[in-house]
Amino acid sequence: MKPNSSSRSQVVRRAASTTGLLFVLLLVVFTASNYSSLNTDRLLDVPPNAASHAKTTTSSPSLVEGSAACDVAKGEWVPDPAAPSYTNATCPFIDSRQDCMKYGKPGIDSILRWRWQPHGCDLPRFNPATFLRLVRHKSMAFVGDSVARNHMQSLMCLLSKVEYPQEIQPKDCIHCTRTYHYREHNFTVTVFWTPFLVRWNLTRAGAQQFMDPHNVYLDEADPEWARAVAGYDYVVLNGAKWFTRPVVLHERGRVLGCSDCGDPNATYVPPHRAVRASFRTAFRALRDEATGFRGKVVVRTVAPPHYENGKWYDGGNCLRTRPSRSGETGLPETEAAFHAAQVEEFRAAASAAAPGRFVLLDVSEMMQMRGDGHPGQYGHWPHEKVGFGIDCVHWCLPGPIDAWSDLLLHLIAN
Repeated sequence: MKPNSSSRSQVVRRAASTTGLLFVLLLVVFTASNYSSLNTDRLLDVPPNAASHAKTTTSSPSLVEGSAACDVAKGEWVPDPAAPSYTNATCPFIDSRQDCMKYGKPGIDSILRWRWQPHGCDLPRFNPATFLRLVRHKSMAFVGDSVARNHMQSLMCLLSKVEYPQEIQPKDCIHCTRTYHYREHNFTVTVFWTPFLVRWNLTRAGAQQFMDPHNVYLDEADPEWARAVAGYDYVVLNGAKWFTRPVVLHERGRVLGCSDCGDPNATYVPPHRAVRASFRTAFRALRDEATGFRGKVVVRTVAPPHYENGKWYDGGNCLRTRPSRSGETGLPETEAAFHAAQVEEFRAAASAAAPGRFVLLDVSEMMQMRGDGHPGQYGHWPHEKVGFGIDCVHWCLPGPIDAWSDLLLHLIAN
């Protein structure tokens, strides 16, 4: 018996209704599945041994190529017509001795127009608004020598496009601790001037700070920063170059030896060994419950000087006008030993601390390529007599040191 036309119509309607319902259900499942795959990594802490896709999401997407996270310490300097991000006319925080624009460093216009490009990925340009949003209600301490101050001033110049800070208890000094506050974002930044990271003093009264030997106590953190660092959210730590000066090294209450101290009977201690000991002491202090520090430690590696045809005190200079390419030049022996000591001590400290508490800002290789980025003799007028007449240690502002803030933002954001 064949169904009549009315029965056939009901069957068709029921089939259509069922098909439509199945289609809706499939659409819902597909949408939920895709939403989950796009957003799960934003909601969960991905463990280090997760699948390859999860590994790539632990870094910014623009820092990922394929399935491997990018090593931002390896790359090239590439032309950047948009640079610099500020000038000596827009930033009031430039130390005049690093104002290469003011004193007419030859080729400065082209020297400034480069940016750091890691191999295989793109490092986003520093965004001052993003940085200040991430550090709102927080504080950052730069702990180290005068290159730490150089770095902090570079950061403040970049941030000046959004906000100018006010100095807390203004000081007219160079080698001293100074603090600035960004009121709109409640962000505080301090530089603790501590050239050895550990406790130090001059060996005799009336000695000259830059030439005469220093007593350096390798197993005692410098109280200048160690007693004041509690409560900071970030510490950016650096230091090495002062260990190439004359030093008498102390450890465990006795003289360990010296380096370039003029005593032929003293035990020679190579500078990189002293650097290793000072970083070990600093890391121990930052992990010590007694200091009260609970924040993140950013370890910046040595930034090499570029004196050619002599040293800073006997006519050496830095006259290059463009970056080198990767592989063209390697770290000098002294700086290579410093870098190895810093990285090895960092790894030991990081393995003994909570995951992510110690992070590495490895700038040594990228800055080795920038022999053009120092003031040289253009940190003052030609007729001026200054103690540091030819400066191939510090960096022009603006200049290649600004790339350190690109890396710093990357570390904080990730």
